[in-house]
Amino acid sequence: MSSLAALCVTAVIVWAACVAIAHLVNPGQDPLAMGMSGLARGEHGWLMRAAFVARGASALLLVAVLVLEAPADAWSRGGMALLWAWGLGSALLAVYATDMPGETPTEAGRVHAVVAAVTYVCVVAGALWVSTALRHAEATAGLVTWALPLAILAGLAMVGQFAAFAVAARPADGGLGRYAGLLQRVFVSLVMLWTALVAAAV
Repeated sequence: MSSLAALCVTAVIVWAACVAIAHLVNPGQDPLAMGMSGLARGEHGWLMRAAFVARGASALLLVAVLVLEAPADAWSRGGMALLWAWGLGSALLAVYATDMPGETPTEAGRVHAVVAAVTYVCVVAGALWVSTALRHAEATAGLVTWALPLAILAGLAMVGQFAAFAVAARPADGGLGRYAGLLQRVFVSLVMLWTALVAAAV
């Protein structure tokens, strides 16, 4: 594994550690229902903000790994541009705080929500695009057998969390809405796993 790939995997590990610790120091936030962004507003919010930055760094490092180390035939410029947008947007979430349930909506909260939604779509599209492109080079063709299914699972989890948060926003919250936070965590975790594995394998 190259130095760049090792840095990318390290960024994923830092993200996971920051999120885990942020949950431990914020026991009042229900991980099943609450989105992870709320952890940036809780006690020791810097931990979740650091996680956003680490997530962004992992994506940008993965783009660098693909550009510098993947065979030219396996490049997907469109896919890498989408991953770049995901990385930049993820880091930007550390700047704009989310609105908590029951609060009056703020401009920062609206920016946070839009950036999160757009970058979620970007990373799924980018992961699918990059995973598919890997098959075009002999050296990376084998990665498709697990990279593409992981990207598809992440896409399904993304759709699930969008649906769950939509349900949770209704006055009569119930059903799927109670698991919006869990689905978001599954989605982002699958994306981060995909990121680390692709970086290490390329």
